[in-house]
Parts: sequence; structure tokens; C-alpha cells
Amino acid sequence: MLTAITGQWTKGSAQLVDEVHPFRKSLAELRIGDTIRSAPRTVTLDDIGRFAELTGDTFYAHTDPDAAAANPLFGGIVAHGYLVVSIAAGLFVDPAPGPVLANFGVDDLRFLTPVKADDTIDVVLTVKQITPRNSADYGEVRWDAVVSNAEGEPVATYDVLTLVAKTLDHQEG
Repeated sequence: MLTAITGQWTKGSAQLVDEVHPFRKSLAELRIGDTIRSAPRTVTLDDIGRFAELTGDTFYAHTDPDAAAANPLFGGIVAHGYLVVSIAAGLFVDPAPGPVLANFGVDDLRFLTPVKADDTIDVVLTVKQITPRNSADYGEVRWDAVVSNAEGEPVATYDVLTLVAKTLDHQEG
């Protein structure tokens, strides 16, 4: 009911999953509640090590097994939160050029539960809000993102912000 009143998807509202990936839909075709549920992916110790090397983020929780094990929050090596979010993007994105023109931000990012080496994650991405721009052939889409572990517990939540062509005739790329 809140979704119907506000025009913005609310947690607990209907999620619409169909055979067309939401990134293949123009602004005119997208509906509040359109959802993609990703396949799972395991985050490996090698993934964590390569991310630390690439970014320079060598915080002990990602690189020092003894220190990470001694921390009551981690109990061992954990993935960088930004690695988790980056992997999640790879799980939900449709890479071909199309109606989704660009990602222009992330709002309200929260890391809820550490992801340890060899934990498996997946992501559910749902159209939360659609805002056409009057002065452009595209609009803004706000997506609710929930990354969960194999037990179904959310490990990260955030909103993904994209620019989407109003019609398939106005795609870039």
C-alpha cells in the first residue's frame, strides 16, 4: 500500500521478477518493484588479497590472519566492504550497451555483517524509484540493493543510482 501511495518501492512490497533483465528495459518499460535476483558467488581469500593489493587497503582485518582472528567482530580474515559491493555489481549488471546508460552513485551504504573468505554472497536489486528528467532523453532510477550471505542474512544494503534511457530509441552506445 505504501508503494502505491508514494510511488516508491518499500521493503516488503511486491518484487516483480520476469524473463527480461531490468537493465534491458527503458524508463518507459521499467516498473516499481522490477527485480533481479543474482546467482551466488563465493568470495575467496585470493579475491581479498588481490583487492588489498590493487587498492592499497591492507587493513589488518583483510591481510593479517592472527590479528583478524583476535578481533571479536571478525574472527578471521574478512572481505573489504567495497569488495563485497563491487562483486555484487558484477552479479547484477547486464554488460551490453542498452537503456542503462550509467551508474552515477550509491546512497545509504551500510555494511551489516562481515563476509569471511569462502563465504558465498548474492544480491537482490529492485527498482525503488523512477524519476524522468524533463530536459533529457533519460531519467534516474533508484534501485534497492541487498547483498546476502548463504544463510540469507543481509551483509550490505544500499541504493544504486542509474541513468536510464526513456525509450529504446534514445539509448546511447
